[in-house]
Amino acid sequence: MTDDGLVVRPAEPVSSHTPWRTGGIVDAHVIAHTEAAAVLALKECRKAQWACMVLGASTRTVFYDGPVSGVILRLGGELARARVDGTTVVAGAGCPVPVLVALAEQHGLSGLEGMACTAGSVGAAVLLDDAWEPLVTVVRTIRRDKVVEEALVPVRRRKKAVVLGVRMVLTQDTPTGVAARTQDRWKAQRPAPACSWFQAPRRGDVRDILQSAALPLVRLRRTAIPDAAPECMVNLGGGSASDLALLHKSAQDRVKKVRAIDLGRAISWAGTKG
Repeated sequence: MTDDGLVVRPAEPVSSHTPWRTGGIVDAHVIAHTEAAAVLALKECRKAQWACMVLGASTRTVFYDGPVSGVILRLGGELARARVDGTTVVAGAGCPVPVLVALAEQHGLSGLEGMACTAGSVGAAVLLDDAWEPLVTVVRTIRRDKVVEEALVPVRRRKKAVVLGVRMVLTQDTPTGVAARTQDRWKAQRPAPACSWFQAPRRGDVRDILQSAALPLVRLRRTAIPDAAPECMVNLGGGSASDLALLHKSAQDRVKKVRAIDLGRAISWAGTKG
């Protein structure tokens, strides 16, 4: 890591840093360990006219197998930690949501049980999932090369908002009570996990629908639909983005044929096709 809090890896394979192990070579993979480092990285990208994609855990983004132009910026160090002060929780945007949920459970703080199925990072989750709005009191973002504090709703309305961290207020409870409710939500898998490839229908459960269509353990070359969580695709090692896309489309077609239900796409694609 350099003195400015940045870890820069030029010509880095994106597949080494994403859950589905796809993605070609990105011009630079950068990790910012402090707020100042994140501001600096965005400023330098703008100066050099490089595209910069701020990426969390990538549970909702799948990369094509071709090259990725520009810079991928991730948040680490102090921007990936969380701390508790009474009923107030401060979390960096790079903090994994499961870590935050476990921390709240440990301290007997209620309010995050509904996020038990969210596999990604805090930054992406607060921008995309409505359940955070009653809890989050302050969002730290970058605007015009400065770190500012804002309310969550206006930040969510802004395109390409860069979230560095959040402050939230939870309700004091007991660790056993919070643990029981968290476990109940995990068992129910509702809402569908944030790493689901399929948009949840208005009625019914994504997992139940996929299982009823006899999809678990379906494989395509080195990719598969797992038995325990058919809403999540799996790269068994060496699978391509094209394989995942074709398996996803096949699953949608199967559900349409068997259950007459259109399961939309819940993930987004990035990069270029190989």
